[in-house]
Amino acid sequence: MTKDEARNGNGTVLTRRAFNQAALVGGIGIASGAALLGAPQPARAAPTRGGLLRVATHTQSTNDTFDTAKYIYTNDYIRGTSVYNTLTILNEKGQADPELAESFEPNDTATRWVFKIRKGITYSDGAPLAMDDIVYSIMRHKDAKLASSAKPLVANIKDVKADGPDTIVIDLEAPDVDLPIMIGTFQFGIIKNGTTDFSHPVGTGPFKVKEFKPGVGTSFTRNPNYWKSGKPYVDEIELFYILDPVARANALLSGDAQMVTDLRGTAIDQVKSSEAFAVFTTPCPRYTSIQAATDRPPSNNRDLGLALTYLIDRKRLLDTVLKGQGVIGNDHPIMSTSPLYNKALPQRELDLDKAKYHFVKSGFGTAKLEIDVSDAAPFSADIGQLIQREASRIGLNIELKRDPADSYWNVVAGKRPFTAINFNPRPTYNMLLNLAYRSGAVWNFSHINDPALDKMIDDARSTPDAAKRLEIYGAIQKTIYDSGSIVLPCFLNYVDGISKKVKGLVPVPVGNLSGFNFADRVWLES
Repeated sequence: MTKDEARNGNGTVLTRRAFNQAALVGGIGIASGAALLGAPQPARAAPTRGGLLRVATHTQSTNDTFDTAKYIYTNDYIRGTSVYNTLTILNEKGQADPELAESFEPNDTATRWVFKIRKGITYSDGAPLAMDDIVYSIMRHKDAKLASSAKPLVANIKDVKADGPDTIVIDLEAPDVDLPIMIGTFQFGIIKNGTTDFSHPVGTGPFKVKEFKPGVGTSFTRNPNYWKSGKPYVDEIELFYILDPVARANALLSGDAQMVTDLRGTAIDQVKSSEAFAVFTTPCPRYTSIQAATDRPPSNNRDLGLALTYLIDRKRLLDTVLKGQGVIGNDHPIMSTSPLYNKALPQRELDLDKAKYHFVKSGFGTAKLEIDVSDAAPFSADIGQLIQREASRIGLNIELKRDPADSYWNVVAGKRPFTAINFNPRPTYNMLLNLAYRSGAVWNFSHINDPALDKMIDDARSTPDAAKRLEIYGAIQKTIYDSGSIVLPCFLNYVDGISKKVKGLVPVPVGNLSGFNFADRVWLES
């Protein structure tokens, strides 16, 4: 057997191409990429060096961190990719390209992966990258005391070890054709062995930290020891926060920022029509949902949850609130544009008869039903208002409670019966399912505890046969769709604003602004 071949668990030979195809079938499957709206598309010019890049984001928290195990916010991801590297990096198709690792290969069952690490890489302080650093950076997420958000992702990892001065071997409990994709996500940024203090982070990435004020902002300067020749292009980056969407758009249009995240409403039209700025759009399976905590009343009432799924006009949300920037959803986390999508499930629409049927069946009566929404979950107030208006027509009394964004994820989300939840996409649906729907997962805001669903999630990860994977993912979608635990009306494009002087951005459908990973890609045109 050649090194480009491997065997699945049934002994069938899989070529390297087949492994890539198997990974794609589990991936998010976004083919359209991003578009620069309102900007001409000239031939690509040679990158220029120098300048200060100012970036305003839409999330803010005093819990800002450089600890890869504690990432929650957009800001965390952008800071992390500015300072740290991962073994692989995600490209525009959501596939894994080499990064710190120059190559990666599975064994014949995809239960062992071997990563060859580039030689001569150093940290920003000049210290050499060691194989023990990589082992620590991955295995620390398995520590129960750490309570890492990536703990469900490493559950299948049996062991990580160095094999000589430039080789890392990852052994798995069960096959995983998606491992190189997973290992390229933000939580697996490489840090020095034993690091527990992240107030002065050191990484192998393009920038080093000049100043870090949690909840205020972060400034970065070029890493003189960066291993990518000629990069980064800009000298400095300033990252700061503007929560108000109007003020954020104005910061762009006035030149106070050259890149801003999360344009909304009329700001999209303003930026489109401007001469100096452009809209940068990335289709992706990001979503804001209303989720029921299934371990407490009244949200453990399945029929009450199902009633809510029929109380929203999804097309109206897409057309009027989202300005067409998204795709209609069907109360589970897989997009209709994905090859994994279960077309057998009826598309839910606004249907007062079905809503009333489930409401009456729930026995909830005339009591007040509270739904928590927040700017921390984009468009959740709009979703809540659309549901609230229709609910009054069937006798369901809904009260929307608006919570502050800065404490929402720690104090409210998943801790009250019905709460708004926002999920950034992951490069594979299996990763998202592990983080958000597996029993006991940190971000399982509905507190679903379903061993049968857990098994399906495991089987989907370890099955290289595309047809079988499709069948498993179809069953997963039906389980979530029928659970009454989630109202997921639309998937949300990332819609960002940039100065036309910013060059080098590419669409990566896992986050804003090149998948939160623009630091060594962009430059400022003179």
